[in-house]
Amino acid sequence: MASVTLNKIAKVYPNGFKAVHEIDFKINDGEFVVLVGPSGCAKSTLLRMVAGLESITGGELVIGDKVVNRLPPKERGAAMVFQNYALYPHMKVRDNLAFGLKLQGLPKPEVEARVNDAAKLLEIEPLLDRYPRQLSGGQSQRVAVGRAIVKKPQVFLFDEPLSNLDAKLRASMRVRITELHQQLKAAGQPCTVIYVTHDQVEAMTMGERICVLKEGRIQQFDTPSMLYNEPANTFVAGFIGSPEMNMLEARLTVSDSQASAALLGASTSFSSKGLPQLTDVTVTLGLRPENVLVNASDATGVMWLDSELSHIEYMGSEVFAYFKVAGTAITSRVPASQSGELASLKRGDRVRVGLELSHAHWFDAASGSNLKKQH
Repeated sequence: MASVTLNKIAKVYPNGFKAVHEIDFKINDGEFVVLVGPSGCAKSTLLRMVAGLESITGGELVIGDKVVNRLPPKERGAAMVFQNYALYPHMKVRDNLAFGLKLQGLPKPEVEARVNDAAKLLEIEPLLDRYPRQLSGGQSQRVAVGRAIVKKPQVFLFDEPLSNLDAKLRASMRVRITELHQQLKAAGQPCTVIYVTHDQVEAMTMGERICVLKEGRIQQFDTPSMLYNEPANTFVAGFIGSPEMNMLEARLTVSDSQASAALLGASTSFSSKGLPQLTDVTVTLGLRPENVLVNASDATGVMWLDSELSHIEYMGSEVFAYFKVAGTAITSRVPASQSGELASLKRGDRVRVGLELSHAHWFDAASGSNLKKQH
């Protein structure tokens, strides 16, 4: 295993387009880190730069204690699992797993031992004599992972490996890859993992730390809990979490230990803990759907608003309710056990919704930065 350090890594194409802007971060030995962001944020480009499949035009890339900027892929100690599996169709699974080891000139007994160990770990022993065309998507993905494992790399690189699978299989493979990381660690073979995805659910459930990217720049690099509970800006707040965080324009005044907010024709006071001193400033209020109450009893620090029900989505364990307040959309997430009152409601009904301002995030209206982070 090895740490991976990016020191002001940049990527500029010949036409002058800058895809990656001086990226700085360190991934620790044995850590599972996810790079996440929308299409075009340069997450796959960054992964390919680590792998050596894309040239680095600025900065320094260090794997372990070695600067690898100019090293070819095979000398970087990294193994990559691609989105399309990239299995050789004319080779059986056993030969797909062994191919890279044979190219390295390893002795036949060692090749066989590594292949068998990987097959046992991934539970693909019954598949060793099949061809790729005889495999399901999930089986093909496990073979692709096995081909990386047999190389015993210092770093595993995953480029959106689950995007071709159906929702149920994606969920099971998320668990399988995370368990595999833990199994290798327990077996004394800890591996450093860099995993790329555009799916924030994958990111939140798999990563020990997550790097959120936008247009080739880091927005926040933190644990899943911190990204959800303390987003650095409106982009992270809106990207992480489903349904998305409610974003509402408000006027905010903060003085000593008290703050007051006015929005959508209502106003209320609440604790100003962590907020800087402000006087009647336009800000963006961010509130998770689970902190929007529906027809609940009065509570301290809650701003109550009269709304119109747009529609309801029943998700099994929870219910998503969508409202309009003075033309502004607001979403609420309600546990199924507390959703009895929603069952009798229909589109257009008037409903009282409450914003729990004790759980609110306050962002600078111009920059989008979290005001508490700035403070």
